[in-house]
Order: sequence, then C-alpha cells, then structure tokens
Amino acid sequence: MSYTSNIGGKLIVKVEGDIKSYAKENIEINSAKKITITAKNGVSVGEPDSPPTSEASTYKCTHCEEEFTAELFRKTIGVKSLSTKQKTIIDSFLPYLNKYRKDFGLDTCLRKAHFVSQIALESASFTTFEEGEEYSSSITLGVFSSSEIVINSTIVNSLKDKLTLIFKIVDSKGIEIVKTNDELKTFLLNEKPNVIDSELYGKYKGEKDAQDKKKRNDKLLKEVLKADKTIDYKIYLKAHSCFGVPLMSRAYAPYTGDTRGLGNGDELSRDGWKFKGRGLKQVTGRGNYENFAKYRNKNSFNDDTTGQIDFTKEKEGSELKGNYLKLSDDAMYATQSALWFWNDGTKYNKKSAKEHADKDDVDSVSKAINRYDKNALPKREANYNRARNEGVFDINRHYKLMLENGDDKQKKEAREYLEMRKGLKDKEAIKILEDDEKKNPAKKEETKPINK
Repeated sequence: MSYTSNIGGKLIVKVEGDIKSYAKENIEINSAKKITITAKNGVSVGEPDSPPTSEASTYKCTHCEEEFTAELFRKTIGVKSLSTKQKTIIDSFLPYLNKYRKDFGLDTCLRKAHFVSQIALESASFTTFEEGEEYSSSITLGVFSSSEIVINSTIVNSLKDKLTLIFKIVDSKGIEIVKTNDELKTFLLNEKPNVIDSELYGKYKGEKDAQDKKKRNDKLLKEVLKADKTIDYKIYLKAHSCFGVPLMSRAYAPYTGDTRGLGNGDELSRDGWKFKGRGLKQVTGRGNYENFAKYRNKNSFNDDTTGQIDFTKEKEGSELKGNYLKLSDDAMYATQSALWFWNDGTKYNKKSAKEHADKDDVDSVSKAINRYDKNALPKREANYNRARNEGVFDINRHYKLMLENGDDKQKKEAREYLEMRKGLKDKEAIKILEDDEKKNPAKKEETKPINK
C-alpha cells in the first residue's frame, strides 16, 4: 500500500499536539532544494517506538471466564438445596471440569449454560455416573416392544439364571410343578410360548385382576393340552423385579433396522451392559468407548499422567469387570469422556453439541447428545431455561454487555441474538434493545427531494 500527495504550492500543517509517523520499512524525504528541520528543544535520534494497533479492542466478557460452581448446578436443576449424594458427585468432578473446560470449548456463557443443562439430565441431576437399570416392563428401548413374540434361544440363554423367578408351571389341579433353570430352559424352547419381551426383563407387577383393581395376578402365557384336549399344564409369567445385566444387554444389542450405530455385539456378548451409559455424559456403545480411548490416547488432558487406556478391555479372570467401568467409577474419566463427546461425539445435522450451543439451539444440542430419548427433551429444555436466567449463567447479560462494550462486529452479533430472543417474547431482551435504542438512536438516512 502506498500514499502519494502532489501539492502545487505550499503545505502548512498546524497541530496543537504531536505528529507521529510510523513505517515498517523506510521513510524517505526528498527535496529539489533544501530540507530544514528546526526544534526549540533540539533534535533527537533513537530507537523507534512501537506503532499503535490499528484494530479496535475486542470486548471480553469476564463472566465467560468464571469457573463452574456447585451453586450454578443447583440453580440449573431448580432445587432449593443439594442432597449429600449430589454434593459428593459434584465435588468429585468439579475440579476436573474447571481444569479442562477452556481446552474443550467451555469458554462462553452460552456454551457453559448448554453443557451444564445436558449433563444435569444425563447424570440424573448429578446423582450418578452410570445409567440406571431399574426399568419397568413398559420399556421400549432398542428392540423392546409391547408386541408379542415367540420365546427364543437368545431370550432363554440371556435369562438362564433368572427363569425360575420369571416363569411358573402349574398342572391341571393347580399345583405348581417345580423346575430348575436348566429344566425351564429346555421346557420353554420346546413349548415356545408367546411373550412380551419387556415383561421378562423389566420389573413386572403382574396382570390386573378383572374384579379387584388393587389385586395383581400371574399372567397366563399358554395352556398345554393333552391328546384328549384336556389341560395338561399351564405356563404363567410371575411378578418379578428388573434384571439389569440381561436388560441392558438386550436394549443396546443391534437389531434389524437399528440406526444407532453403537458398535455393540449381540445380547449374549453383554456389550449392551458393559457399554451402557457411563460418565458425566452417559457415553453409550462400544464404538463410542473406542473413539474416546483413541482421542484420549492422542490428546492429553491437563495433569493426567495415567497414560493410554483401552476402555473396552476386559479384566482377565473376571466377568463384567473391564476398563469400561472406569467411566462410571472414576470422576476424572467421567469428566474427560463428557468433554470429548461435547466436542467430537455423535453429530446431529453434521454438527457437534458445542456447535449447536453456539447457535443457542437447545433442541439440536439435545439431539446431538441423545436423539433417541425423545421423552427427555422437555427436561433438557427446562434445565436450559433455568441455566440461561439471571443469577445463573445470565445469557442476556452477556449480550447486553457485548452490545454496550463490543466492537462493531460484536455489537451486530449481540443485536442479532437479542432480536432473536425478542421474537421469542423474551421481555428482558426486549428491554435491553429498547434501552440501547434510547441511548443510540438510529440515524435516519438523508433523502434528497425528487425533482419533478
């Protein structure tokens, strides 16, 4: 870039203060006659000063820099006080979260509000690092449904140690025929009764009595007849508790038409239980555990000296005791896995949860975290509506301060956000815009009269 001035006569510049010229390279002064430099206090020569920055300073929200606190979590879930269990869980992961947060994009008020809203739901309001297993017989997760199917070898082998708790065989006189689990396994595969699989794995209370609404009865599954068409015996489904390992193994096993892409083996591999939701964000599926391990093995977490870990590896000589338990047993890995997923986990519409948070799209953030649990969407949204309020992460305050103190680009961003909130009938956003309009009334464009 160059600057040239051609002046036909004299150039006189009168300045009350200083005149300073800066150049990255040379400054040349040429004259056809002579150059005269005079100064009342003399002429000095020395090292050049640094030139002033040409860019306007960018506003930085101090609240974006603030650390997470248990009080912010309490307000997000909307309780008057935290339980002892909640305090214990929060105290265990909070130091890690604050240590890692800037490296993993939790550096704006908006992102922090969305992140806390999601992990609050995932961790059952900060009470656990693992997915619960106490499902009822109405579970519809994965292949489970309310439709009848013929009992098969996968079901009886998965429940092989629980069959006596689930089924009852009664003869024609109403006397129970006692059988072992192995005997029931053979018997059920021979008789092939129709069952609703969720009633076998989840907690089943029994069938409602037709006469007494408070009473529950064993459910008749099949009557087996003799050659003369009289009843030989009956197969009943008994009331029973939930069976966690088989249930989770079936819920997260692949099935025809499964679009979840969890990377698990079949039900009998027990992958569904091993890689059920664990961590601060309930990371689910062998594939996600593998991806987290790969990420962690290539990227360091501040002050973590535990080295590379394969989170899918089994403990030798022990059943269901592998490294996958570290995500639910250790707060550090529980936090690390959540931060990995926030940035690089499952995408929704090709964007991560963090990217959707930047657009303040709570629905898309929720679907990036877990698009299959549609029933939880209202709870996630309720968490966020509390988190964005004054006294919590106060998102409107962030944009108000940006509007007041930011450069032109930031002011534009702030106005666009507040206008979006105005469209949602956000009274606080409306007031901020009105106050700004009073302080900075828009200049009306001058219009020239039209010559007729």
